Formats: sequence, structure tokens, C-alpha cells
Amino acid sequence: MRSRLHWLLMVSLFTLIAAALGWWWHTPHGPWLVHQEPLAGQRICAVGDGGWGNAPSMAVGQALVHLECDQVRYLGDLVYPDGITSADDPLLESRFLTPMKPAMDAGIPFYLVLGNHDWKGSGEAWLEVARRYPQVHFPHFYYFEQWPDACAFSLETTWFEKWYYFRRQGSWLEQAKETARLHGCRFSLGFAHHPMFSTGSHGDAGEMINLSLKPKLLGHLDLLVGGHDHVLSDEGEYQGTRQLISGAASINNDLGPPSEQQRFTRATHGLATIDLEDDSGTMQAEYRFYSVQGDPQDPLITLLWQGEQHGLGVR
Repeated sequence: MRSRLHWLLMVSLFTLIAAALGWWWHTPHGPWLVHQEPLAGQRICAVGDGGWGNAPSMAVGQALVHLECDQVRYLGDLVYPDGITSADDPLLESRFLTPMKPAMDAGIPFYLVLGNHDWKGSGEAWLEVARRYPQVHFPHFYYFEQWPDACAFSLETTWFEKWYYFRRQGSWLEQAKETARLHGCRFSLGFAHHPMFSTGSHGDAGEMINLSLKPKLLGHLDLLVGGHDHVLSDEGEYQGTRQLISGAASINNDLGPPSEQQRFTRATHGLATIDLEDDSGTMQAEYRFYSVQGDPQDPLITLLWQGEQHGLGVR
């Protein structure tokens, strides 16, 4: 009897270990969104950290219309301070839907990634929000997009602070990059909450992001856009990858030490725009940073900085 019990315990232990290893080594498949129209000729507007639903975030919502955005990339911290508990949470209305209402009423689609404050509540609630509101696109916590001329990787960076998640998303990212290469992506973008480098007071990315994510992005993508630090910043080019920060929709940080390649940083409310162009087969992005001040119904929008990045696709 004791021998049989010992045998059953050993079988159960080996089964548990096999299941754990299978979970660890399995490469999950994030959603793959296919767009029929080229990205060239479209204006991407990047906003982040607007989750207070205050006057600056209302002004940024109006600015998205004035700047004629074709799509909005919302880079996390959608609702401060602790996210939402469900798709019926009243903070969703006051701190996300109301500030962004002018752009939504104008028919501009929103594509989301989550921030660390969103995970203080229910991250899963945002999947339901996307199902209820057709203009809000959030098919999964990370996802890949393909256009005829470009590709984008939307990432879940808060998970990289949890060691048991980083391999799974990292494996998916490697697979998604290979898919992009096979489909001839000529300009590559990454959207994430946490930046790799930052002149804002939050500083550079944490240890787990440095270890497991940064090497998969820098030198592999053309343009990486993040939030988290509440500044507008062109952090410069690292190994052929340019990094922008647009995390100033509702709150501003103090500035920290400049990063090594930093070109422009301003602690002011605002957003970034990215215009993709196809110049005789060569893709390039023209990006601009705008401050957004004043009356939320009639904001003062001021160009602060602009630059360009040539596309090499996915390396």
C-alpha cells in the first residue's frame, strides 16, 4: 500500500513538473491584426498617462481632433491611480472615455497598451472595454499588426517586472519579428508603456526589462514609442532604433539626468505625432512633439520639436 502511494505521488509530481515546463516553454500566439491600407500617409498620434481625467487630459483629447490624427496610440496608465475594477467602473467614464470623447466622436480609432497603474486594478477589464466600444482596440495584452508597408508590436511591459512572465512574451516577440521579416515589413514600430531610456525622473527601464526586453527591441526596430515618464522626449537613436516618450497627457514629472543620446525633453502637457511616408520605396517617419495648454475646449497647441527616422524594417 505504501509503495503504491509513493508511486502515485511520484507520478503526480512528474505530471506537475511536466505541465509547468510545458507552460514555460510554450510560445503563446498574440493576436495578429492585418490592415489593408498602407500606413504611409497616415498620422499616428501617441498619448500616454492621461488617466486623471483632468483639464490637461481634456485639452489633449481635443488636440487629437485638431491635429487630424488618423489613429491614436494610448501608451498606458489609462486610469489613475489604481486602474479600473471592471468595464462598469465609473472611473472609466470620467478618466478615459470623457477626455477622449472628442476624438472618438470624430471616428478616430484608439489602440491601447496597459501601464503599471492599470494593473493595480483589473487588466482583464480592458479586454471587455474593447469589446463594448468598437473604436477601442485592445485584442490582447500584447499584439502584432501588419500593413502592406509597415508593422507594429504593442507590448505589455509591466509583465516584464514579473520574472515568470518575461520568457513567454519574449518568445512571442521573437516569433512575431520573424513573421514581420517574412512579410516584408519596411518600417517597424514598437508601442509600450515603459521606455528603455528616459530623461524623465522615473529614469531608465528596470532590471528585468533591461535583461529580457531591451535586447529584443534596440537594433531590431526603427521606432520605439513609450510613456510612463510624464514628459515629452526624443531620447535619440540607439543601435539604429529611435526612442520617443509621450507620457504627458495629464501629469508632468521633474526631469532627471539626460540619457546618452537625448536630443529633446520638455516637462509639459502634450503629445507626439508620427507621419509615415513612402519616398520611392523608402519608408520614413516624421515625428513632432506638441505642447497642449489652456482651455480644454479650445487648446493652445504649440510645436516644440520635430525629427525624422528612416525605415529599415525588422532586423
